Amino acid sequence: MISGFVHIRFYLPVILILIIFSNINAQTGFSSSGGANWLGMARAGVAHTGAASIYLNQAGMTSVHDMAFDISAERRFNLSELTQVSLAAIKSFRFGTVGLVASSFGFDQYNEQKIGFAYARRLSGNISIGGQFDLLRYNIDNIGSKNVFSFETGMIAHINKQITVGAHIFSPVHVKINDIDKISARFRTGLKYSPSNKVFLLAEVDKSIDQDMELRFGISYIPIKTLTLMTGVNTTLSSFHFGLQLHFSDHYSIATALGTNHILGNSPSISLQYQQ
Repeated sequence: MISGFVHIRFYLPVILILIIFSNINAQTGFSSSGGANWLGMARAGVAHTGAASIYLNQAGMTSVHDMAFDISAERRFNLSELTQVSLAAIKSFRFGTVGLVASSFGFDQYNEQKIGFAYARRLSGNISIGGQFDLLRYNIDNIGSKNVFSFETGMIAHINKQITVGAHIFSPVHVKINDIDKISARFRTGLKYSPSNKVFLLAEVDKSIDQDMELRFGISYIPIKTLTLMTGVNTTLSSFHFGLQLHFSDHYSIATALGTNHILGNSPSISLQYQQ
């Protein structure tokens, strides 16, 4: 009985962290956040394109002309137990664009891992589609591991030079982890408005089956060629976001961002990217 009590006490902080986190944000390690690429704009990136699209909407990968690499990290609410690290590689071919992504979320006693193989193709000059097959793995120390498979798919349509719309579905089919837990479907849709080459605005609706709907808004502004400023807000969670991206050349960039929540605090992140 004493050993059982010690076991419960050891995992109690883990359980509390995960309960609090799941109640205020539907994102876990299975939904790669993409670090500072998106955190600075409140993760409102379903209608945006580029290398970081592999994290939020694979259809946006079609804008990668040759290849791209990204490494991102985020410490959510500044807790080491809620740290996520993501790696991504993208390559464009004549038959479409392919990508690999891997992410790890959690700590030694509890960890979620994701490995995804993505593919995107431009159907016309205005419409792109994409999808990704995912291997999702739970690891709980002294209890065991569980592997499950799922998929996600998305679409991006350029209405005109100023307006782009996007939609994405994560795990649309029922995936059971055990008799109690399951991976819920997550639907996201949004738009991007670009009034000029230096400014674009993002708006997004995010709904998981077992979570409240979230509304996100983001703004990106390029005051000079080597600098991009970002800000955003999640009105549902009352979180505010800020970030900047430095472009060292046409291929290399580094981004850093901070999200702040009035309940749990700040979430710092960083992203390094190469794209050509």
